[in-house]
Amino acid sequence: MKDIKFTQNGRFFYGWIVVFLGLILMTFAYVGFVSLTSVFVLPVTEDLGIDRGDWMSYMVVMSLACIVASPFLGKLMGKYSLKLWVAFACLCGIVGYIGFSRADSMTAFYLFGIILGIGFAGTVPMPVSIMINKWFGGKIRGTATGIAFLGSGLGGMILSPILNSVIASSGWRMGYITLAIVYVVLMILVLIFANDNPEAKGFTRMGEDEAEKVKDPSERKGMDLKEAMRTPEFYIALLSTVLVVLASSALLANSVAFFVGCGINDASAASFHGFMLGSLIVGKPVIGFITDKLGIRASTVISTIIFAGTFAMLFIMPSSPMVFVYLVIACYGLGGPTITVVPPLMINGLFGDKDYGTLVGVMNMATSIGGAFGGTVAAMVYDATGSYSGFWIVACISVAIAAILRFVAFKIHDAKEKRLAA
Repeated sequence: MKDIKFTQNGRFFYGWIVVFLGLILMTFAYVGFVSLTSVFVLPVTEDLGIDRGDWMSYMVVMSLACIVASPFLGKLMGKYSLKLWVAFACLCGIVGYIGFSRADSMTAFYLFGIILGIGFAGTVPMPVSIMINKWFGGKIRGTATGIAFLGSGLGGMILSPILNSVIASSGWRMGYITLAIVYVVLMILVLIFANDNPEAKGFTRMGEDEAEKVKDPSERKGMDLKEAMRTPEFYIALLSTVLVVLASSALLANSVAFFVGCGINDASAASFHGFMLGSLIVGKPVIGFITDKLGIRASTVISTIIFAGTFAMLFIMPSSPMVFVYLVIACYGLGGPTITVVPPLMINGLFGDKDYGTLVGVMNMATSIGGAFGGTVAAMVYDATGSYSGFWIVACISVAIAAILRFVAFKIHDAKEKRLAA
C-alpha cells in the first residue's frame, strides 16, 4: 500500500480521476451490455411470444460485432484519441437501446444488436484497461484495476432493482429507454474526463516497477501482436478467457429465470441477481490487492478456481434454494473478477506494455466469443430439457479447465524468461 499515493509533484494525481471514470463506465456501461440481460428475459419473451433461446440469440450477433470491432478499436485507441472513440461507442449504445425499445421482431434485435456490439467493444472494459495501464505501473495496477472494475458489481446492485421496477410499472420498452439515457450521461462524462496521456497532463506513470521504468513511453518492454501470436501462451490465455466468459454470460443472462425456477419469487430473484453482482464490490478490490502482493499468476488461478465453485453451487441450489443462493453470491464475488479484472492484467503479465492496446483488443475478442454463446446455449439447454442443471455442470468443468490453462500459460512464460536470463 506504500506505493499508492494520491498526489504527484504537489498536485492531485489525475490517474485517480481516470480510475473513477473507469468505475463509472463499469458501473453503468458494462452492466447495461452484459449483466442486465437477465432482467429482460421473461418480460420480452412473454410479450413477444419468443422462446428464451431464440431471443437471446441476438447476443450472438452483438458479440460477433464486438469481435470484429475490438481489434480495430483497440489499435485506434492505443494510437489516436481514446476519448473520441469511447464517446463514439457511447453513441452506439444510445442508438442501440433506443432501437431495442422499438423492436417487435428478432430482425430488429439483430440489427440494433450489431450497433450495440460496436458500442460494447469501444466502451468497456478495453478503454478502461488501456487508460489504467497508461497511468499506473505494476506495483499498484492491480489495485487500480480492481477499484475501477468493481463498478460492474456496483452497477448491478443499482440498476437491477431500478430496471426491474421500471419494467414492472412501465414495461420492458421503457427499461431500454432508461439504459439509453444512461449512455447519454456517460458520453458527456467521457468527453470531459477521459485521458490516456499522463505526460500531457504533467504527470508520470505511478507505481512503476524496475522493468517498466523507461524515459520514453514509446520504449515500453514486451511483445507486439505479431510476436505474441507466435507464442503458445497467447492462445492458451485466449482459450481460457473464452471458457470463463462462456460460463459467466450464461449465468448473467439466465440467473433471474433460474432463481424463479427454483421457487424464488420474481422480486427476490431480481434482488439476488443484484446482490450477486454487488458482491464484486468486495471481490474485485480483493483480487486486485492479491495481484499487487502475490502477482498475477496467483490471483489468476485463485479467482478462476473459486469461480468454478459458483457453478457447482448452482447445480446443487434446487435442493435448498435459500441456502445455496448465498453460496452462489459468495463464490461469484471472489471468483467473478476472473472475468474482467484478470484478463487485462494477464495480458500485461505475459506480454508487457509494448502493444498493450492492441493485445487487450484481441483479448476483448475472446471475451466476446464467450459472451456470444453462453447465454444462448444455456437458454437452449433449458428449452430442450426444462432445466439448467446440465449446463451448470459443463460450465463448472470448463472454468476449472480454464484455471489449469492459465497456470500453464504462466509456467511457459516463466520458463522462457529463465532461459533468456541464463
